[in-house]
Amino acid sequence: MFLWLGFRLTGPGNLINHMPSTPTLPDSIVNSDIQNVLSSCKNEFTQLAGRKILLTGGGGFVGSYLVESVAAFNRIGGQPPCQLFLPTRSPDTVKLKFPHLCGLPHISWFEWDSGWKIHTSGPVDYVIHAASPADPADYLDAPYEAMKSIAQLTQKVLDFSLGQGAKRFLYVSSGAVYGEQPAALANIPETYNGAPDLTNPASCYGESKRYCELLCRTSGIPAMFARLFSFVGPYQKLDGNFAIGNFIRQAVQHQRIQLYSPGLSRRTFCYASDLASALWKLLLNGECGEIYNVGRAGTVVTIREVADAVSQLIGDIPVSVPLQETHELIVRQKYIPDVSKLSSLYAPQIDWRDGIARTLASLYARGKIPHVSETVRNLI
Repeated sequence: MFLWLGFRLTGPGNLINHMPSTPTLPDSIVNSDIQNVLSSCKNEFTQLAGRKILLTGGGGFVGSYLVESVAAFNRIGGQPPCQLFLPTRSPDTVKLKFPHLCGLPHISWFEWDSGWKIHTSGPVDYVIHAASPADPADYLDAPYEAMKSIAQLTQKVLDFSLGQGAKRFLYVSSGAVYGEQPAALANIPETYNGAPDLTNPASCYGESKRYCELLCRTSGIPAMFARLFSFVGPYQKLDGNFAIGNFIRQAVQHQRIQLYSPGLSRRTFCYASDLASALWKLLLNGECGEIYNVGRAGTVVTIREVADAVSQLIGDIPVSVPLQETHELIVRQKYIPDVSKLSSLYAPQIDWRDGIARTLASLYARGKIPHVSETVRNLI
């Protein structure tokens, strides 16, 4: 169970004071990714120079490349640095996961606590609210507590942002707000008015996100809404309930990937650097009040194809599948966004298979997995 009740940005006692001797990126893949983000968002970072940003969820998959790109922008110099305020539930985890991002000038990590006060050194210009349990493992055991914490945290961040007079507020939502994708719908546009099934406790995440979008909308804050779909990247969780992370973990621990269906459900996967670029574009250039699906257009792949790709890129690991899956289940598991609205601001560049290969290369370079194919090693 978890409770995200607030955070405190007060005295130096809460700051993570670990300064790396050489603040470099962890491997060549991440370095290349972050350079691509800076190149894609050159105009956006010019606007962020000298500004202050509150980013919740900076220690998670969505927020990590946002933090990396600000830190890289500040290291380059030549413009006033952008200052990030980053609350975290676990300072020790941040030190282990991002030692190169702790103790840097203008990057301020602080510990969440049970209080509601948020203090920063002067007004905050922009807010990105990305803190939320996205992995079913984090919320299915306690859906009631999950819904309360998601809503309460969003309310407190909104109240803070309104009091600060924040110029723009980006709420990181989810494609889960649409509920099940109908069989006749090839991809889900922002205009689709589907909703989660309120008879199913597993809908707690999608319904909470939908409610929080309305909180933002009725608060009067100048907000944009990013509805995220399926992603892959170097900071992929290997111990959660997401398919690619599960496949990688099974492959390296058990030398076998086990599917629990024939893997016919369909997805499009967007890479981490493209996600970060899209979010910076939305924060600075998105139209206030608008919803934007964030994901990747192009190749639709089955979960079985994803498992086969992980198998090949790690080194021909066997993939086991059961013999049957109902048509009803296949339809229910289709999860494909229409991202044509986002494409007016940014079009993701990295193909799904290349994204998996880059993820594996980074994990291998950082010693997170013991072996990969020669193809993947050659990327490092």
